[in-house]
Amino acid sequence: MEEYTVLPLSLERHVTLSGTNVYPKPCMYEDQVAEKHCLLYIFDGEWEIGQDGKIYHLRSGDMMLLRAGCHHYGVSPCSVNMRSLFCHFSSLIGDRGEVRLSPEEVRSMAEGNIVCLPTVIHCGINNPVSVIIRNIVHVFWSHRDDCERTLSLNINCLLSELAYIARTSLSQSEEWITQLLHEMRFNQSRFISPEEAAEMAHMSVRTMSTRFKQIMGKSLHEYQLTVKLEMAYQTLRVSHYSVKEVAQLFGFCDPYHFSRVFKKVYGISPSEVKKQPE
Repeated sequence: MEEYTVLPLSLERHVTLSGTNVYPKPCMYEDQVAEKHCLLYIFDGEWEIGQDGKIYHLRSGDMMLLRAGCHHYGVSPCSVNMRSLFCHFSSLIGDRGEVRLSPEEVRSMAEGNIVCLPTVIHCGINNPVSVIIRNIVHVFWSHRDDCERTLSLNINCLLSELAYIARTSLSQSEEWITQLLHEMRFNQSRFISPEEAAEMAHMSVRTMSTRFKQIMGKSLHEYQLTVKLEMAYQTLRVSHYSVKEVAQLFGFCDPYHFSRVFKKVYGISPSEVKKQPE
């Protein structure tokens, strides 16, 4: 079983500092025991950092979670002209570090609004993570009146995305599923058919369906339905879209069918969610 840091998603989590750093010359990471969690994203370059006696070699596209209360220190200087983005955020009572979990336990906790993060997550450069953390930096230094609330939403979004990447990190032979999951997220207004997914995977529909369920713990349709309903729930809470518009936004042609499925999952109708205070 792998080791994870377990973090509940909560609007009580606050971003306390965020920014970018460029190192024209090699520099050691600061020796410290931080009071806050820190997400460090290596945009370009390399760095070797220690955390409580374990050494991590970070490269471009890596995100490291430096946990609050742990001893962090540089092992070797960063590469010349290294660029990074960082985000410090508050810890909560429910946070736990160095928890050993099986893949099934990680998936189960994700359904319960809890993220499980390894210390280092290989995200790559052109991905949603880089967009979200850049947005956090931008909002942090802006003067918008909803800054604190927006940052809380964004840090939860970032943690969710990192946990999602960690859950679905696969070998080279399974890269098709990463492409498929990105396709689902960027084409929210429709359901991807098994035939389309099989074509992307260069497999038969039956083989693709079996592999998808083995890896994700749900069938293709069940997974898409879960993701779309989660996004629909959040959209209903914070937007002015009607129930019909939200249904169409996430690929449900029949708003009545959408309402029935939604209520079956959440125990409350979409229209009732809209009436709840934010």
